[in-house]
Amino acid sequence: MRIHVGKSELVPELIRYFERHSDCVVVQVGETEIEVSLLGSYRHDKHEVAVEQLLAKFWLSDGGPLEPHVTNGHN
Repeated sequence: MRIHVGKSELVPELIRYFERHSDCVVVQVGETEIEVSLLGSYRHDKHEVAVEQLLAKFWLSDGGPLEPHVTNGHN
């Protein structure tokens, strides 16, 4: 799945999240975008919910609009 967050400040936090999970491979592909590969038959929705929560927390604390876009190939 590709995650575009709109602000580069959030990229390191998302990378740390995915690096903590053995079923994920994460690569930064742009200043405000990462690409995540989920290994095996793990459920994508588990990580989608976690990412949405991290993004919502960031945007609420930043006072900015909730703009992130997650693409997982199922949309």
